[in-house]
This record gives sequence, structure tokens and C-alpha cells, in this order.
Amino acid sequence: MVSWSEGSHSSSSDSDISSPAPPSILCVEWTGLATDLSARCEHQAICEKYVAFQSVDSGRRFLGCAQKEGPKCGYVEWVDSEWPPQLKTTLGRLWDMYEDENKTRLSDNLANAEGIFKVLKEKEKMEKDLRFFKLDFAKTVADKEQALAQLGNTQIALSDLKEELEKKKISDKSVTNIHQVFRAKAEKELELIKQELELMNQERGKTMKERDEVMQEMDKVMQERDELKKEKKKLEYMIGDLFKHKEERKSKIRKVREILDEFE
Repeated sequence: MVSWSEGSHSSSSDSDISSPAPPSILCVEWTGLATDLSARCEHQAICEKYVAFQSVDSGRRFLGCAQKEGPKCGYVEWVDSEWPPQLKTTLGRLWDMYEDENKTRLSDNLANAEGIFKVLKEKEKMEKDLRFFKLDFAKTVADKEQALAQLGNTQIALSDLKEELEKKKISDKSVTNIHQVFRAKAEKELELIKQELELMNQERGKTMKERDEVMQEMDKVMQERDELKKEKKKLEYMIGDLFKHKEERKSKIRKVREILDEFE
């Protein structure tokens, strides 16, 4: 921790009472109310001790408004004089490096967020397509079941017709002409039914082919889903790297503080 002699104050030329208070950092050696000093802020109250943490003034002690509730006044009185030019140059470069790193990090985060948004959009589209394929497949299955039901009804009707012809044949053998007429009619209807069955079989084959195509599309969707999972893993690794960069930035800040300690 940086330490200063509390008895050393800046000259009146170093005091800037009208400028806004700069950002500060906690320092256990210089904190609390300055009850041992005569400085008073615009509220005519005892000032509070601060340590600046901004640009080339980093590490300089100053007195500022101690108001906790309500707006603070702009009273600032520097206790330490300005740093030597070499130290100010070093601090300026360090803060520039810090700001550049923050800009780079924000740019990377924005690019990663855009990538994640794009992946989520693609995932949403694929899920929508998958729901469409499922509905279409369910409709195809329903149509197939309806066709099979119609085929069963046709077979039952054919069986009833044959049974009826057999009964008429047994009950009235003398009516040959009528029997021939019914037989011809039955054969004609049977031929029509066969043709309908062939058409239904063709439709059934087409339905099975369409179902196979739907299953292939579903397999493709599942493969794309697995690829999305892999992309999600990559994004998780990238987020881990971002947290790692955050730790490296903290390490750089600690090095800055060590450099400040060396100038004391």
C-alpha cells in the first residue's frame, strides 16, 4: 500500500477548489474525515480524505466534500504536489493501455454477442422447420390410415357382394340369365375395385417414399442440431477466455500499483 506523510501539503498554486472531484481509490493510510486539518468545503464542513485514481493524477492525495446525502460540492484541494514529468508520462501511457484494452474487450464482447444471437436465430428457425416436418409427417400418416380404412371397407363390401351372389345362386338356380347379369355386374365392379386398389397401392408407395424423404430431412435437422451444440461448446470456451482476460487485466492493474509504489 502506498503511504504518504500526512504533514506534507501542496502549495496554494496546486490547490484546485473549483474543479470537480476526480475518481478516487480506497487507501487505508489516507481515509476518513480530515479533522486535523483546517480545510472546509463549500458546505463549511470538515473535508474528507481521498486518493485520486485517474490519469496522470493517480495516487495523489486530495481533500473533498464529505457530504453523504444530497449533492456534493465541487471543492477539491490537492495535498500532494504534481508528480514529476517522467511519472506523469508513465501513468498516462498505462491509462492509455488500460483504455485500449477495455475498448478491445468491448469490441470482442460485441462480436461474440452478435455470433450468439445469430446462432440462436438459426436454432429457432431449425426448430420451427422441425415442427413443420412433424406436422406434415403426422398428416401423411393420417392420410395413409384413412386410405387403409377405405381399402378395408371396399374389401368388406366385395366380400358381402360375393356372399350375396352365392346365396342367390343357391336359392334360384333356374334364373340363369339373372345370375349371369349379376355375375357380369359383380365382375365389372370387382375390376373397378381392383383398379382402385392398384391406385391406392401406388398412392401408398408414394406416401412411403415421402415419409422416407421426411425422415431424411429429420436426420439432417438432427445433425445440424448436433453441430449447434458443438458451436455452443465453443462459445462457452470463448466466454471462459473472456473471464481469463478479466483476470489478466486485474494483474495489470496490480502491476500499475507496484510501479506507483516504486516511485514513492
